[in-house]
Amino acid sequence: MVQPRIHASREPVLQLRGVGKAFGDRRILTDVTFEVLRGEFLCLVGPNGAGKSTLLKMILGLMEPTEGTILVLGKPPGKTPGAIGYVPQRKSFDRTFPATCVELIVANLRGSWPVVVTKQERDKAMAALVRTKGEHLAGRQLYALSGGETQRVFIARALVTDPQLVVLDEPAAGVDIRGREDLMELLHHISADDYLAAVMVTHSLMALSRTAEKVAYIDGTLQAFGLPSELLGHGKLAALLGGHTEDGDG
Repeated sequence: MVQPRIHASREPVLQLRGVGKAFGDRRILTDVTFEVLRGEFLCLVGPNGAGKSTLLKMILGLMEPTEGTILVLGKPPGKTPGAIGYVPQRKSFDRTFPATCVELIVANLRGSWPVVVTKQERDKAMAALVRTKGEHLAGRQLYALSGGETQRVFIARALVTDPQLVVLDEPAAGVDIRGREDLMELLHHISADDYLAAVMVTHSLMALSRTAEKVAYIDGTLQAFGLPSELLGHGKLAALLGGHTEDGDG
């Protein structure tokens, strides 16, 4: 289990206050309030259909809350370019797309697909791959990567803009056991970063135990929030994590 660190003197990178979301008469989330401090790694857990994916979209600025406020570095999502890095689920993108790993990373750095990669862009992409120990993958085609290698590249893609918050949507989903162990080691390294804050959706007890400094349990609203050591005794949370292996849809 990750030992919690003292962040009392650090400013919040992410703040949610009374956040709710409804689509017509269908209520997805109600009164979600928590914050993530600089350097803190939060695991977001809950059953499928609990609103976790909706919450991520609002944090990323892809969707507006029906009520409440979300602030990233004191500003609404979307008003802090480059401040948020995003790692999607492996199954959410087309792995047959003809592109190298460097091109994928540079596309996020540039904000558009690169026809030609400059030396400066390549250097930044390589520095991001070094952070994820994926520099040997630079020239590889995406379709040739294993699940674990793919997520290593996507984490580099998220880090290339030097974000202050990284959002990960079940990064180990669809990754085999060996690749998952390597990925957990990388995520553990990220969780020890005193500058980078992170929010990760997971169904995996292993991911939670290797990374989490705080846990938020969502099921339509914020059911529980606190230290992993406190919440693993929560009956619903223990049952949820005991019955999943990171292959759910979040």
